[in-house]
Amino acid sequence: MKVGIDILEIERFCEIEKDEVKIKKMFTEKEIAYFNKFQHKLSHIAGTFCAKEAFVKALKTGFTKDISLLDVEILHKENGAPYINLNNEKIKNLLSSNAKVDISISHCQTTATAICIIF
Repeated sequence: MKVGIDILEIERFCEIEKDEVKIKKMFTEKEIAYFNKFQHKLSHIAGTFCAKEAFVKALKTGFTKDISLLDVEILHKENGAPYINLNNEKIKNLLSSNAKVDISISHCQTTATAICIIF
């Protein structure tokens, strides 16, 4: 089992939220569509970023020239539960064929956090 966790202050994303170019470098179209469902999307942006960070920490790789923010996509089931969609074969190859990934995201007014467990 591998575990990764990330936490950050939501206000760090205030400027990024307004910059469409930066947002598109960090998040996929599906993730951006999810953010746009919310009037106050900043906490969802920060939580999604934390989830991506938690996943690469659990992998023990971090983001590299071979693994970008866009390679790790955080999507949501109908019930709101987050899950990871991988857009990079190199990452898929790092996971065993029967590996399962579980992720949880939480946020309050000032901070967002996520934890990822690979088992």
